[in-house]
Formats: sequence, C-alpha cells, structure tokens
Amino acid sequence: MPLPKRSIEPVHVSRSVYQQDELQLVELETITNTALTNIIRQLSSLSKHAEDIFGELARDVGNISNRANSLQARIDHLSIKVTQLDSSMEDVPLTDITRKKGFRSTKVFDQKIFSHSTMPAPMLETYTMCDKPPPLNKLNNYRDDGKDGLKFYTDPNYFFELWRQEMLKDTERVMHDKGKKMNRPRQDGGNSCVNSAGNKKRVRKPHNTREKQRLIAIGHGETLMPNNINYQTPNSIVNMETAFGSKYTI
Repeated sequence: MPLPKRSIEPVHVSRSVYQQDELQLVELETITNTALTNIIRQLSSLSKHAEDIFGELARDVGNISNRANSLQARIDHLSIKVTQLDSSMEDVPLTDITRKKGFRSTKVFDQKIFSHSTMPAPMLETYTMCDKPPPLNKLNNYRDDGKDGLKFYTDPNYFFELWRQEMLKDTERVMHDKGKKMNRPRQDGGNSCVNSAGNKKRVRKPHNTREKQRLIAIGHGETLMPNNINYQTPNSIVNMETAFGSKYTI
C-alpha cells in the first residue's frame, strides 16, 4: 500500500458546511469565498512542504560535505605517511609480517537507520496522528509466560527477528554441510563407481582426439597407415642410398 510522504491540504477546496438560510441568500458568494480561502490554505501548505524539502536537502548536502571532508583528511594523512616511508632504510623481516595481524577497519557501520529517530518530519506528523495501540503492556504483571502482551498486537522488530532467524538457520546449515564433507570417508577404488544411493555410475572414458579423428577419416573412406610403420618418401630413400651405398651396387 503506498504511503504518501507529503500531502497538500485541504484537498477539496469547495467543500464546506453551509447553513440552509445562507445558501438561499448568497449561495454563489459563499461558495466562492470558501474556495478562495481553501486555495490560500493550499498555498500555505505548499510553501511549508517546499521549506521542508529544501531543509532536508540542505541537511543531506551538509552530511555529504562532512563525510567528504573527513575522507579527504584521511587521504591527506595517509599520503603524508606514504611519502615519509623509505623502504631502503627500514628492513622489515618476514617473521614480523607473519606475526602481525591483518588490517581491520575500526569504522562502525550505521544500524537501524529506519527507526523512529530517523523518520522524516512529514512522516512523523502522520505517525503521531495515528491511533495509539491499546495499553496491553499493563497486563504483563498478570502473565505467567513472561512475554510482552503488546507484542501480540504490534511488534516493530518482528520482521527483523524473522530475518535474523533465517540467516542463523542458513549459517548452521552451511556449517553442517561443511562438517559432513570433511568427515566423509574416502571411497575405495572398487566402490568408486557406486554412489551413495547404491546406483552404479557410468565411468567416463578418457578423451582421445587422435582416435576420434581416425574414426572420422575412416568414415569418409580414407585409408590410414598404421602407427608402427615409418613411411619414407622417395627422396629420403635416394639420400640414404647415396650416403651408405646402394645394396644393389656390385
């Protein structure tokens, strides 16, 4: 359900309560004056929202400027440190590197940014106009389970707790699966083709590109020479005869 952040009031400029006698006398004048008055009220509401919007923008820009200045100061501080370091003068042994802990940032992340304290002013006004929940917390003294009675009616932290429990379950499941994989016994060579369900697996044969190409060539009708026969060209035979002498020479 969409929740409007800002709304201009009044919405109906000509709607008002009129007396029956006044409508008979000056009906048009009464309605016109009422409409003009409500239009002026709408302009006042519009100027109020405009001031709130620009004020919120100014606060956000100020926060961004402060964060940028803080980041620039940190960068300048680090640049000065880096320029002052001299690797030729300072020898750091490897044992000191292994003994020191890794860098860990000390910055604290913002949490619970969507809370009552961070609610915008228009939303806070709408929130204060809502009806308050019934005072069920006054009955906590009469409960034996130690639970808050108001949480049965409304609980702002319900979805956060639900998300937290789901994350804890996922973490426990991952740790449990890792423990099962680490403690799983290694299978023997004879049982390597049998999975956990008892079904036999088909062992994949090693891929041989030469055999694959040979089968393709035979399928096209080509004749291939066996691998154990060394083919000699006529030129190579002539060269061997001239080098060692022909066996037919007398």
